[in-house]
Amino acid sequence: EVVLRFSNNATTQQHNWVLVQDGTKDAVATAGLCCPTSDWISPDDAHVIVHTKLIAAGESGQVTFTAPAAGTYQFVCTFPGHSQSMFGIFEVTS
Repeated sequence: EVVLRFSNNATTQQHNWVLVQDGTKDAVATAGLCCPTSDWISPDDAHVIVHTKLIAAGESGQVTFTAPAAGTYQFVCTFPGHSQSMFGIFEVTS
């Protein structure tokens, strides 16, 4: 079980954290543009493994999930305009 806790230290920006299949962060972020009411994540996107809710400036959030199979995954903030600089690698080892 993985527990990730986030503090959004921004003063004006909202953020989320979305774990996705490797190589799909840009497609997930683009698909999420349609969906402001679902935290900028397309509800039917099969590439999304788990995500936080949209976290307002100055607030905190967390997500708890069972780690996926060993491998490399990506994470990204899908708030519009953030995915180009707010992303990284999530590596699961056995």
